Amino acid sequence: MTIVLTILLGIIYGVSFTLLFEFVFKTNKRLRHKYYKHHEVLFGYHAHHSIYGVLFIIASIIFYLNKDIPDSIFYFSFGVGIIIQHTISDGRFIFIEKQR
Repeated sequence: MTIVLTILLGIIYGVSFTLLFEFVFKTNKRLRHKYYKHHEVLFGYHAHHSIYGVLFIIASIIFYLNKDIPDSIFYFSFGVGIIIQHTISDGRFIFIEKQR
């Protein structure tokens, strides 16, 4: 039961964190202009904030390899929550896209 609870909490925290992140950046005029209007482009590619979900999933693999299973499960589900919310809010499943 604790594993299921850890997974649910991780997903809920990931979704909530992403909602808060998007809310702050969409309501703050200065941050919206700096980061949403002018995306940081690296070699002509734009990295969406769902890439943070991938980083949390990679961190979960590192925790798993270090035999820290509860943290591994939480970080994995937190990363999945970030990816889920970004997919819902952006309307597409995307991590990196070529800038036009």
